[in-house]
Amino acid sequence: MALLGPDRSKLTGDPENEKAYVLGLEGVFRDRTEHERYLADGWERMQAVLRLLARLRSQGVHRVLELGANPYVLTSLLKRRFDFDLELANYFGEKLQGVGPFTHVAEIDGRPVEFPFRHFNIEQDAFPYPDQSFDCVLFCEIVEHLLLSADRPMAEIARVLRPGGFVIISTPNAARLPNLYFLARGWNIWDGYSANGPYGRHNREYVLPEVAALAERHGCEVVETEVRNVQPLARRFTYLQRLRPDVWYEHIFLVARRRPAT
Repeated sequence: MALLGPDRSKLTGDPENEKAYVLGLEGVFRDRTEHERYLADGWERMQAVLRLLARLRSQGVHRVLELGANPYVLTSLLKRRFDFDLELANYFGEKLQGVGPFTHVAEIDGRPVEFPFRHFNIEQDAFPYPDQSFDCVLFCEIVEHLLLSADRPMAEIARVLRPGGFVIISTPNAARLPNLYFLARGWNIWDGYSANGPYGRHNREYVLPEVAALAERHGCEVVETEVRNVQPLARRFTYLQRLRPDVWYEHIFLVARRRPAT
């Protein structure tokens, strides 16, 4: 499903220059190795989200909420590429008390950069924003980490979206072909316990119809979906994956539009 049309924006970005730019981000990662690993794992999915946002600019998207902004790599790319009015949200558990606003201060190429954010648990807390506050909410790489239910945060996302506003959801596809291969070999596909606490691992993965149903249950109409690979595919999987390209690919991207109030 693809209804948004092509990206006709001049702000398409130069991925290699952008990668060099965010490699200069300091004060977020523990060390350079962790930083490079994060970019290797997430670069293609972040580029996919940026391409979707470039196409949404023509739909009146300006005020954007990024949930789970830390470690601010996508945030830095958003600030570099677009002129959005950007709001950030994070949750660090008991490490940080209150809603804020708080500010994380980092550096990019030696220059200080501030990332102001609100602090709340999207599964348990009301979002600290008025109704219809945003043109777009980024709900990316979060739903698979939730412990309780994706419905509470999705209901709040719908509440803070203006009618006609958009939510972008990205998440690993539970039905990706490597998972099926590992199960066939008798290997476990679930993450081990994380030193980063209960939200530090994938607690529940989804398939595309589930993600679409989640958005639709909360008054959002799905306008575009894509299931695609964001990492190089092992050679042994290449031909098999062509049999079910809409099912067995690695990552889910979905755009839904908030329906007008009736």
